[in-house]
Amino acid sequence: MDEVPAPLSPRVRYGLQPDLSDVAAQLHRDFDPITGAETVDRVVDDVAARFADARVRTFIPLLVHRYARSDLRSATLGARSAEAESIDAGGAAPRTSSAG
Repeated sequence: MDEVPAPLSPRVRYGLQPDLSDVAAQLHRDFDPITGAETVDRVVDDVAARFADARVRTFIPLLVHRYARSDLRSATLGARSAEAESIDAGGAAPRTSSAG
């Protein structure tokens, strides 16, 4: 049975690779308004956990950024397509506030 690695806590994650704090900050800037901070943290934790046992650590920040960004984009696109399907199926369109 394949065992999924448990996500690393931010303290452990950043202790393993301090540069991940910069990666996480950039992903939070880009995706918090779309997916929320909790989702970004979860994705970064999940991706970072894949590299917890890596012997070569030089490229971990680059790889975590790349895979986490890809996962977050996929989650964003999936949420948008589910919303569109709901509207197509006769559901009400989400309300948006108009400024000005």
